[in-house]
Amino acid sequence: MKRVIPAMWPFQKKKKKQIHGFIGASGLTDWWLTEFDDDERAHILATFQPMGAIDGESMLIEGSSSGDVSNPSALLSTLATWFKHEADRTIGFRIIDKAEELLAVSENVLTKHFTYQAKAMVYYRWRDADSFALERAETACRDQIQLSHLAAEAFLAPARKPFIEIDWFEDSGEEAQRKIDLVQRGEATFDRYPPDTLPSHHGYKQLAIILEKRGDYVAAGALSEEAREQGWKGDWDTRIARLNKRIVKLSN
Repeated sequence: MKRVIPAMWPFQKKKKKQIHGFIGASGLTDWWLTEFDDDERAHILATFQPMGAIDGESMLIEGSSSGDVSNPSALLSTLATWFKHEADRTIGFRIIDKAEELLAVSENVLTKHFTYQAKAMVYYRWRDADSFALERAETACRDQIQLSHLAAEAFLAPARKPFIEIDWFEDSGEEAQRKIDLVQRGEATFDRYPPDTLPSHHGYKQLAIILEKRGDYVAAGALSEEAREQGWKGDWDTRIARLNKRIVKLSN
């Protein structure tokens, strides 16, 4: 009687590949294995080479997790922006769409702010290649703008917190931990010179460009004035002046 080799049984299940790193720790293994084929996964790992990481594979699927696994949209939105070639664009689309989907479990307003920014950037790049891309970019801009007041508060919050520092020669272990706890609770900051002005706002700027190209100078001007009033960095005065000239020219 011939010996039956278990590995050749037709009903034996293939062992599922173990995924570690950020993808595994974030609970995204099934998405990773089903959304992308073998070649796409290999291309993602080869393309993503963030500063400070050995390589994309080590960070995303090997070893211990890198990135905030409780807030996966933050890293995914960054990952999506790495795919800038036309042949790669659907990879970027799928990654940023997943990042947006996962915003449902994120309470961090700046994560939402930067995820919508990344979505606008990823889709706007391919507005001439895909009929849906411009509309999705515009929607992302509007979603980011809708959060602008909350995002502004979050950006400026450190400037309103008291500064503290740990004196490693004088502070006891308990005192050092007390200060760390204060910072972790958001009641103080270790940043001696926190920013007291707002950065640029991609959603406001990009949507103003879209509206101007569409010929809607009034809406573009109103949007630019809103961004300027909120304090977002940008060439708002120059943009508003140009739009006003175009409005006057059309009315003559």
